[in-house]
Amino acid sequence: MSKFRFTSFTVLAMCALAAPAPTRAASADHATDAPFQAGTVFDDSTAGFPLWTDVMARTAQELQYTAVCIRVAEHSCVPQAWRELITRIGGLPLMAKLETVNRFINRYPYVSTWQNWHRLSYWEAPFEFLARGGQCQDYAIAKYMALHAAGVSDTQIRVLLVRDTDLGVDHAVVLADVGGVSYILDNLNPNIVPADRDTQYRPYYAISLSGYWTYVGGRSMVALANAAWR
Repeated sequence: MSKFRFTSFTVLAMCALAAPAPTRAASADHATDAPFQAGTVFDDSTAGFPLWTDVMARTAQELQYTAVCIRVAEHSCVPQAWRELITRIGGLPLMAKLETVNRFINRYPYVSTWQNWHRLSYWEAPFEFLARGGQCQDYAIAKYMALHAAGVSDTQIRVLLVRDTDLGVDHAVVLADVGGVSYILDNLNPNIVPADRDTQYRPYYAISLSGYWTYVGGRSMVALANAAWR
């Protein structure tokens, strides 16, 4: 475990994320995710992921606001910092977009879901995150939606749910494709790194506005569980 990751974990509470069961069988769209040496199966319905569908609905409502907030904790308006970020990254190359968004979102404080919302499970919309801070999934959602708002395609970015085998916790990051190379945007790392370097991460599933991908074999959690059963 790197010194940075160990130090971060002593400051941050663990991020527990359970993979919900899909409501229908996945489609026959099979592919291989090279960094994880795992097969993926895509399904275009996210109905079996209520935390995701709920946060996407709230995010869509936020993005319809036109007035700019005077104070960050206001409601029914766009935080000035968000508007400035989207404007700043609009014309940048993809890698520069990723680096800028990662640095910007990572500067917000880690705050547990219970502390913010007095709930065990709640995924924050981006403006909620900017006002309150949040957990790993909230960093990932804010990054994903900022990049999406700046015109990055769903074919290039998705939220990835993983098991961190170094820390023994579940975690959420953004997985981005740049020229055929997968990169991870992580609230535990100030730098964007190729996904094949983060060998402690074993994927459960990835999700976006377009659908979700289940990981099978290779470094996936399914493969790890199967090995444990033998």
